Amino acid sequence: MPRVKGKIILLLTFFLLLTTSLGIARAVSEPVLAVDGREEPLPLTPVWTEAGLLVPLRPVLEALGVEALNWQQEENKISWVWEGKEYVLEINSIKAIAAGEEIELTQPPLIVEGHTLVPADFLEEYFQVDMNWNTQSRQFEVACRGGGREETNPAKGKRQQIVETALKYQGVPYRWGGTGPSGFDSSGFIWYVFRENGIQLPRVSFEMYKVGVPVSKEELLPGDLVFFEGYRPGPSHGTIYIGDGKFIHSPSTGGCVSICSIDDPYYWAPRYYGARRVIEEDE
Repeated sequence: MPRVKGKIILLLTFFLLLTTSLGIARAVSEPVLAVDGREEPLPLTPVWTEAGLLVPLRPVLEALGVEALNWQQEENKISWVWEGKEYVLEINSIKAIAAGEEIELTQPPLIVEGHTLVPADFLEEYFQVDMNWNTQSRQFEVACRGGGREETNPAKGKRQQIVETALKYQGVPYRWGGTGPSGFDSSGFIWYVFRENGIQLPRVSFEMYKVGVPVSKEELLPGDLVFFEGYRPGPSHGTIYIGDGKFIHSPSTGGCVSICSIDDPYYWAPRYYGARRVIEEDE
């Protein structure tokens, strides 16, 4: 009998320790929203998909000071106003209105457990915030840039500014349709870097190749656009020349923003298509 009691006590102790450890693990695993040094519980964990990161909409907007969200149940839409401009998202649709203009998202918003998840790159682009979801610490960091695009430094030439901006995003993953800053496709990377420096380019590489003037490989300068034949004939893959025979680009699925040699005999040199200069003078 004492042995039986001993086993029962041992089992009870085991279950007590197990439930306690599970409770601690559960508490540790709860996602947290961190905004400008403040932390609060996050109602839903951000979700990675093939198209990028989906994040809870309401907590981010509340952090930006947006208090009134209008849910149009019949039309399956959610809308709000920020800095005097209208934003409308439709659940399960990539069509949206941002700052009063019609756009297409990289992936459709979803409703999960009563919460709206939206593409992180949409919020980063239009609300000037940087986001990072740390899967290990379970912390979702949102940092306001507090000033939008980079201000032009008159002590630096435009070409140098372009290169410095591009280099900041080394290691950012490739994402089809991505326009940054949490993910880029090849032309989206160029489009974003130049836009951050006050230069508006077309969105796709074939259209970019029509802008500016042609330049030979021997006359390339930092900030020039270099094009290669990629997934189809023609200038289907765009890059930014950074000098010394090297370019920076967002390569393809599974890769990240990185630097390569324009004269790489095994891949890039045979695929070289041409280059364009969109910066006429170094300011």
